[in-house]
Amino acid sequence: MSGASEPRCAVCGGPARPPFHAPRPPELAPDMDMRPGEPVRSTLRDWVQGCGKCGAAAWDLTALPPQAAAVVQSAPYRALSGEAAEDTLLFRRWAMICVAAGDAEMAAEATLMAAWAADDAADVTEAAKLRRDVAAQWAEPADLMTALRLLDVLRRAGEFSAVETRGQALAARGLDAFAAAVVAFQRDRAAARDVGRHLLSTAAPNHALPPDLPTPKFWGVLFRN
Repeated sequence: MSGASEPRCAVCGGPARPPFHAPRPPELAPDMDMRPGEPVRSTLRDWVQGCGKCGAAAWDLTALPPQAAAVVQSAPYRALSGEAAEDTLLFRRWAMICVAAGDAEMAAEATLMAAWAADDAADVTEAAKLRRDVAAQWAEPADLMTALRLLDVLRRAGEFSAVETRGQALAARGLDAFAAAVVAFQRDRAAARDVGRHLLSTAAPNHALPPDLPTPKFWGVLFRN
């Protein structure tokens, strides 16, 4: 039986489910681009929900920004249904809404999630394309964590020269042991033309993530109580 307290899409009033939150923290190390380890990793398809009535997409359909309605009705948004692979569609829709709302940080994260979804679907070409989109959105990161993640995004997209150029610049900054280990690992893997997935613990096995190094914005949403 329906009730007034049931969650509803903020665009059209259609039924929505509560936003997804990981039932417990990951037990395994994250990938080098900070995709969480298992058991959270396999829940990716549950992170973003789509409205079956209007097509809006978001982590929480009840909290869509005011700009969402115009985006959902726009031709580019509608065109995604025919352009994007089904596995990546919701993430790409959410990214478009985030851009319109001025949340560039979450737009980039949503695009990277789309790349992860393409990974899971074994769509190597689409995953590389989406990672290049993420790199363009991040451009010149101001914070170290994003700069480190960008190295992985570029390497996995096959942009090996860019990894070396950026890696050299980062290494010249006088990094702590953790960051230095990550940069050295990425440069080595880029030189080997390696586009594969690696865990952060593999790159820096003897160094813990520094407590003052911020985690991605979406982690705060995914793991909040």
